[in-house]
Amino acid sequence: MSDWPIEGLGNQTPLAYAKTPNMDALAAQGRVGVVDTVEAPFYPGSDVANMGILGYDPAESYTGRAAIESAAMGVDIPNGYSAFRCNLVTISNETMVSFTAHHIETAAAARVLDALNQHFDGRVQFYVGASYRHIAVMPGAYPDIVCTPPHDLTDKPVVGPSEGGAAVIQALMTEAQAVVQSVGTGATDIWLWSPGTAVNLPTFHVKHGLTGGVVSAVDVVKGLGCLMGMHVPDVPGATGFLDTNYAGKWAAATAILETSDFVYVHVEAPDECGHLGDVDKKVQAIEDFDAHIIGPARAYLKANPDTRIMVLPDHATPCAIKTHSREAVPVVLAGLGIASNGATKYSEAVAVQTDWHETTPWALFKQLIC
Repeated sequence: MSDWPIEGLGNQTPLAYAKTPNMDALAAQGRVGVVDTVEAPFYPGSDVANMGILGYDPAESYTGRAAIESAAMGVDIPNGYSAFRCNLVTISNETMVSFTAHHIETAAAARVLDALNQHFDGRVQFYVGASYRHIAVMPGAYPDIVCTPPHDLTDKPVVGPSEGGAAVIQALMTEAQAVVQSVGTGATDIWLWSPGTAVNLPTFHVKHGLTGGVVSAVDVVKGLGCLMGMHVPDVPGATGFLDTNYAGKWAAATAILETSDFVYVHVEAPDECGHLGDVDKKVQAIEDFDAHIIGPARAYLKANPDTRIMVLPDHATPCAIKTHSREAVPVVLAGLGIASNGATKYSEAVAVQTDWHETTPWALFKQLIC
């Protein structure tokens, strides 16, 4: 959701430009500031950012994004094996035209992965996730391999893997190309990245003394919930894009709160629109989030005054670069025992001017639950 000022929006960010009456009301009611969600040397990705926001230091347990997503899909990673995140992508003239294969539908993607499993005949096992997001499991360890995330390559020349094991992975992707194209979905290639081995985390209850759940459309966030022993419902129609089932996601969140202390509601659409570089769609995604998630959240807070609400992006995804950036992001915390610090709007420019700056997301999480 966080971004950089855009000339076409009057040098405002999409968040500042969007109509967000509910987030602005929380800002006036509560405390606004900024937080650094990802520490160097970690890449500012959704895996380590969301892990940190949920109160876990990635330096203690992170092994790779694919290992987290595997947990969401119920995929075991045997000893001596690695899981890779497997995007279905569209490449033309050695340029990454679409890191999502134009948001391929899951049913079409499943046909591609079925063809890949038949072709590789156990040498590599492909597991169907959602849309373009999937998992590949294969023998070997790849702790030193460098794989560029495909969303970093949008409209750029492709950059293959390098360092340890790169030749093996590049050969596998090259071999898969003809299989992918033979299915005729618009996807041209697989893109393997962020490998990892099996990961174990202390449960959310052990770590924080709380029960909780996670509501998300994307496997990396759902996987964190699974690894943390939380409730992770599957919400029909939750797509991770503008057409996601907001009502269903909020219904799942309130159902979790009937029996648990905490719920984490994750919405992917602003990030996806940032990767597309589509300013208008990103504004729409932010406004939809404000109306369909934060609006009901404010109503819940009014009906349940013993509640706290925290709102923040897991990282910035500026439309200008179509990928993630590392700067601090705005946060608002409101509810029980939280006093206003004078902000009247929720935006990057307002947040950076306040007196509140958390340097780690796990310290921020303590502010929510203390």
